[in-house]
Amino acid sequence: MKQEIKNKILLFDELIEKVRIHRQEGKLVVQSHGVFDIIHPGIIRHLNEAKERGDVLIVTVIKDNDVRKGPERPIFQEDLRLENVSSLAQTDYCCLVDDETPFECIKRIKPDYFAKGRKYAERDRSIHSKIFDKERELYFGKCKIHETDGFSFSSTHIINNFLDIYSEETRNFLKMFSKKYSFHNVIKRLDDLKDLKVLLLGDGVIDEYYYCESMGKSPKAQLIVNKYVTHEVFAGGTFAIANHVAGLCDKVQLVTLLGREDSREDFVSDNLKSNVSAKFFY
Repeated sequence: MKQEIKNKILLFDELIEKVRIHRQEGKLVVQSHGVFDIIHPGIIRHLNEAKERGDVLIVTVIKDNDVRKGPERPIFQEDLRLENVSSLAQTDYCCLVDDETPFECIKRIKPDYFAKGRKYAERDRSIHSKIFDKERELYFGKCKIHETDGFSFSSTHIINNFLDIYSEETRNFLKMFSKKYSFHNVIKRLDDLKDLKVLLLGDGVIDEYYYCESMGKSPKAQLIVNKYVTHEVFAGGTFAIANHVAGLCDKVQLVTLLGREDSREDFVSDNLKSNVSAKFFY
């Protein structure tokens, strides 16, 4: 990779600082955000128009773990997608970002403008209509939204119709499903779930993952010695299911068992969504 391309790629904190400095200098900063799995004419047109809106164009590329495009996506790994974006002349700086909470990085980076493709904007209005009134600032902070004419070519449409990334069974199912149900029909079905009151019974699981580095074989035994690095704890089992359901339904009642000793009740309660009401037995 050429040095001039490498210099465009920044860590998230570095990008925030760059944006802060440029804004202090009186420059207008524009941000584009997405997966950028395939660089097609719609994306080029979108970035060209975004670049014309300000003095500096930054592009944030969603990490693999947070891409919500269905099976076998993204096609290209995050480092390759980032390199593709950094190789474009329109891009001044780019960065890999988490997107577990959609658009969270925009609120933290604080650009002057957030450039959205028109098709992308129409989809967001269908899914998150409140973004454009009460909750707009929650997603985008104080920055202005600029809708470009790009994205008329859909990456997902190109991939689904021209690239052989799915099995024949999956392709047939997707074609059948798209003929039977429209996008707006699916959204309506999901919205209809909001008023349901759900009772969930089952066993919760607390998953603990310990990460280590191998230090090699022990000189005194036939063992591999490992050095502890860090660990993570997740609320799994029915706790995870309750949170998933709570993303679709407004009221979820969870009934489950906890141990009498070391119940971890505080941890479980802290990791359940606010619209999950839990009843514990011991």
